[in-house]
Amino acid sequence: MRLILEPLRLSGAIPNVKQQWCLPQMDLNHAELEDDTRLLCLMMDGEERGFVDLYRKYQGPVYRFALQICGIRHIAEEVTQETFLSLIRTPRNYHADRGPLLLYLFGIARRLVWKSARRERVYEAIDSDRDLAVSLPEFANDFARKDEAKRLRHAILSLPRKYREVIVLCSLQELSYEAAARVVGSSVGTIRSRMHRAKQLLLRKLREAGSLGGAAHSDLFLSGPRGLDYDV
Repeated sequence: MRLILEPLRLSGAIPNVKQQWCLPQMDLNHAELEDDTRLLCLMMDGEERGFVDLYRKYQGPVYRFALQICGIRHIAEEVTQETFLSLIRTPRNYHADRGPLLLYLFGIARRLVWKSARRERVYEAIDSDRDLAVSLPEFANDFARKDEAKRLRHAILSLPRKYREVIVLCSLQELSYEAAARVVGSSVGTIRSRMHRAKQLLLRKLREAGSLGGAAHSDLFLSGPRGLDYDV
């Protein structure tokens, strides 16, 4: 177990928000489930490479997810580390028949983020200069694009937690309502109704802030099959 913990010391392995501009789409297919199960078995048998491969595979998506719902880099980094420590401590809590490992890790990260938020009282706090923009399609005017992105990210982070997390899961992470329900631990109907309300709140916040362009682009991304890319 000592060897398995070694990779967690490599905090530099967590991607820098300035190095990656697009959220890669995760292909959670049957082959992935089988591969993850094999790596988990290796980890539980004390094989360091089992955990190392899982950590390298999923630490990026877990970090981005945590960052998207909390907006605070140091919390996202701590949550990422604690999520994988939880996997080491209780690997048998994951059951492959209930869904992909990534969704299970998202569920752990989600609980840790809200726990940290309660402890540090930083539900919506975000530094105005923090590197957490949403990357909109390329426009000729780069300054205007970044300004709209900043307004959109602030609007997302100002949503109540139950609406913010469904926007992140369904629009940014591009999960289905069924997958999001597994992460949150609620029914598909609840996710659907929260998503509907979240769209209304987000558009209203953007319009009240005078971001007509941001509202228009967010309306497109919320109604389309693909979400906006985060520059994480």
